[in-house]
Amino acid sequence: MSTKTYRVRWGRIAALGLVLGALGTGGFTAAKGLRAAQALVHPARVPVTRPSGPDALPGLEDVSFESAGHRLQGWYVPSRDGTAVVLVHGFADNRTRVLFEARVLSEAGHGVLLFDLHGQGESEGDGVGWGDSEREDVRAALAFVRARPDVTPGRVGLFGFSMGGTTALLVAQEDARVKAVAAAGAYPDLAVDMGSHYGLSTWAVLWGLRRAGIDVDAVKPVDGMCRLEGRPVLLINGVRDPDGPRKLDGRLYRAACEPRELWVVPDAGHGEYAQKDPGGYARHLRDFFGRAL
Repeated sequence: MSTKTYRVRWGRIAALGLVLGALGTGGFTAAKGLRAAQALVHPARVPVTRPSGPDALPGLEDVSFESAGHRLQGWYVPSRDGTAVVLVHGFADNRTRVLFEARVLSEAGHGVLLFDLHGQGESEGDGVGWGDSEREDVRAALAFVRARPDVTPGRVGLFGFSMGGTTALLVAQEDARVKAVAAAGAYPDLAVDMGSHYGLSTWAVLWGLRRAGIDVDAVKPVDGMCRLEGRPVLLINGVRDPDGPRKLDGRLYRAACEPRELWVVPDAGHGEYAQKDPGGYARHLRDFFGRAL
């Protein structure tokens, strides 16, 4: 065999090896991403424990309402001043996540509705939509609150945490009757948020979410922040939250029109606002909705 032929043959073998290696890596990445997507769409349910003793909420009522064919379960504390706030929890969680916010706002006189999104907590449904299908749940929750005899329909606001915050922003952009919206730890763009977590597997994760029926491109509140059209927005993040405000560079706040507020909680990770600064957190929520509603 000539030296030239030898080099050509081994060059082809090396190229084939590189192709096979790339295919193998791509297959592993795809499988990893699809497994992640499955877990993101079907998280384990977190049991709901009713607050009792010193943690009890006075006047707490068990309520339920329909959303897109699902019965959603929740709690409601009646309003004392005609105003109300709908509270929306995040991914792989339930209504107990927003008990601190409910207590602060109910003590200020607002009615508060805490409920489990479909497929989570005690609500019916199978699968999480990452802010896409949850919009229908929040719209149903708003309709439930507006129909209450203790509430003036035009004096209703929204609060959401994480996925719930993103959903609250999306709904407020679509529904001009939402008088004010506060979002803690919300992501501005679902695709970008997934990219910050999954790196090279992101394309497979997003493909898995889309295959599950989630309109990923619709979960992008950063594009519609000015559609709030003069209604107040409060954005909250923790300095140590890996996705905000530094990692995603405060995109929601920069995209918002006035009146807008941003509170960054020192030393707080994702959802640690009440643990790190309970007084400051309570004051920001109370003052914001007190002025806005």
